[in-house]
Amino acid sequence: MKKIKLHELKDVEILAQIEDARKVIRNARFQYGVARSLENPKVIANAKKKIARLLTIQKERQLAAGTGSKKIRHFSRAERKDQNVAKSNGAVKAAAKAKN
Repeated sequence: MKKIKLHELKDVEILAQIEDARKVIRNARFQYGVARSLENPKVIANAKKKIARLLTIQKERQLAAGTGSKKIRHFSRAERKDQNVAKSNGAVKAAAKAKN
C-alpha cells in the first residue's frame, strides 16, 4: 500500500496489517527453511518494510495523542563514571559524618 493510504487506516486495521505481514514473514521463512527455495525472496524484505512503516505510523499517532512515553536520557560512559564517583564520594562523606 502507498504511504498515504496507510495513514488513512484506523488503529485496528493497522494492527491487523502488522499481524498479516508478520504471518507472511513467518511463512516465507518456514518455506525457505524447509525447501531452501522461495519464489520471490524479496517477500521477506518487503514485509519487513511494511511492518516498519505501520509501526512508525502507530508511534506518530501515539505521540500526537500525547500518550507516548517520555524520552529517557542515555548517558555516555564518562557521564556514568562521573555519577558513580559522585555517589561513592557522597557515601564516604556520610560514613565520615556518622563516625564523628
